[in-house]
Amino acid sequence: MKDKTILKYQIFYFFLIGSVGCFMPYINVYLENSIGLTGSQIGLLTALSLVIGVCVVPLWGIVGDKTRQYRGLLIFSLVATIIVLYCYSKSTVYIGVMFFALLLEVARLGANPMADTLAMDYTTKHNGNYGSIRSMGSLGYMLASMAVGFLADMFGLDGPLFTCYILLLGAALLICLTLPKQETTEEEKETPNNKHFIDLLKNKKFLFILIITMLTTAVVDSVGTYAGNHIVTTLGGDNSLISWLTMIQVLPEVIFLAVALKVIHKTGYKKFYLIAVILMAIRMAVSAVVPSAYVFLVVSVVHCLGVACYTVGNLAFIKHSISPAVFGTAITLMNASMSIAKAFYGYIFGFIYQHLGSYQMYLIAAVFVVIACVLVFTTKQFNDIDQSLIENAKSES
Repeated sequence: MKDKTILKYQIFYFFLIGSVGCFMPYINVYLENSIGLTGSQIGLLTALSLVIGVCVVPLWGIVGDKTRQYRGLLIFSLVATIIVLYCYSKSTVYIGVMFFALLLEVARLGANPMADTLAMDYTTKHNGNYGSIRSMGSLGYMLASMAVGFLADMFGLDGPLFTCYILLLGAALLICLTLPKQETTEEEKETPNNKHFIDLLKNKKFLFILIITMLTTAVVDSVGTYAGNHIVTTLGGDNSLISWLTMIQVLPEVIFLAVALKVIHKTGYKKFYLIAVILMAIRMAVSAVVPSAYVFLVVSVVHCLGVACYTVGNLAFIKHSISPAVFGTAITLMNASMSIAKAFYGYIFGFIYQHLGSYQMYLIAAVFVVIACVLVFTTKQFNDIDQSLIENAKSES
């Protein structure tokens, strides 16, 4: 029964994250070429979407923790997203596009945190592997993104963009209806109150992992939005190398996420995070000084370690460190913090790229990640969970 449920979660994530791969890489191209929006209009839409995300994502978590209806909220998010997407596809004027684009953010941003809460809760209680579930999402993202690219070459972007997104979300919805309801322990039945939320915001372990995430994953993802510019404009590479970059980053991610939790349990959280952050810093530093597109591609292989920290390590660490009453809120706060950080770094790196060039952009990114290295090396926040891993290993042997 457990294996069947894990398989359902894997298929669900394949469609859910895959649907994002159908849409996000192509939406700005659609807005410019099909709707005729200007760069400033697209920029305003992007900025407002980030603001909406920061405001809305925590609300999904708070409502989820208050009601414990994570599965019901997930279903509602999927249905609402499908409806809004259909309306979005019919909008041809700027005001309509703006309205439905922002409404789409409100609807779709509830799906991932609710799904993560359910999946993490199930795998924790049944000794499952959340990483294997999340890796299927990465596989779905890569395959769906490539499929839409091929379809767009054959039929144009307008049709495949919304149709594929809606179809994959519909498939995810059907799988979601078969997922088991959350099993609630006596401790989890406690209704979260203001004290729980205040304790969460004061929790040093939770705040520490947020800071590390904003100094590593947020930095790497933000600078990564200029990777194509760096390859083509700065390094003089071909456009095809951008596709190779996607493959080099995503394929190891798909493979590694399936075993990431086992690796973390074997090495301990502190050692794993330290190795991952050091390799991130090396990747940024090499990108800042080596004028070779092929070297840039090779060092991008370590991208999977950062993804493992954010999607597997962070969730497991947070689950261990906070009250179960506010786990959903914690996940959504982490997502909201990432949105704020990406908006901040996006502006900084855009300015640096325009005035100083992409080499300096990667150099400054390396500085942020080195700061994270120092924090991880000197922290004691991982001691408790690493000690529990040691004790569990002794008891099993």
